[in-house]
Amino acid sequence: MPTLEFIKTKINSHKPIHLPDDGCKRGAVVIPIFKKGDRIYVLFTKRTEDLPTHKGQISFPGGRKDGKDESLLATALRETNEEIGLSSSSIEVWGELDQIRTHTSNFLLSVFPCFIPYPFKLTVNEKEVEEILEVPLEELLDDKKWVQKEFKVENTIHNVWFFDFQNKVIWGATAEIVKQFLSLLHEESY
Repeated sequence: MPTLEFIKTKINSHKPIHLPDDGCKRGAVVIPIFKKGDRIYVLFTKRTEDLPTHKGQISFPGGRKDGKDESLLATALRETNEEIGLSSSSIEVWGELDQIRTHTSNFLLSVFPCFIPYPFKLTVNEKEVEEILEVPLEELLDDKKWVQKEFKVENTIHNVWFFDFQNKVIWGATAEIVKQFLSLLHEESY
């Protein structure tokens, strides 16, 4: 299993690829990583059915950039505070992954892996977040638990990753982000 220091070093040394800005919506998320006992976890949220996009899906804290945000990192930190109550002062940003584009909602997302010290106190915004999931990193690293399927969006077929955790399915842009994160950890042995 990778250590926190290994993960931090791999993320910190990654040079993110930024996609061309074609005028689509901009957003940003954080990947909250924490250690509880001897295990490393990744925190996810389950979105409520009341939100305009990605209803009921598993996601990372984050959202759409607004005019007051100085940067996409500021967007990710603001949205994380609004959704689950983590203040930016309790988040150690380790770097940035490659930008991705969502297939259905046409967002260009920036992704910021970060460390959050455990124990932490979350204040969940129940209008946006239905549930918090703490997924052990060792389960995410198990390639046998990942399945790729074809998914059709507006007459285009996409190969989409799916990961089942306790009968909750991580898929779409969130799964794509996780797979990119994991690929950094697979580059060499820990």
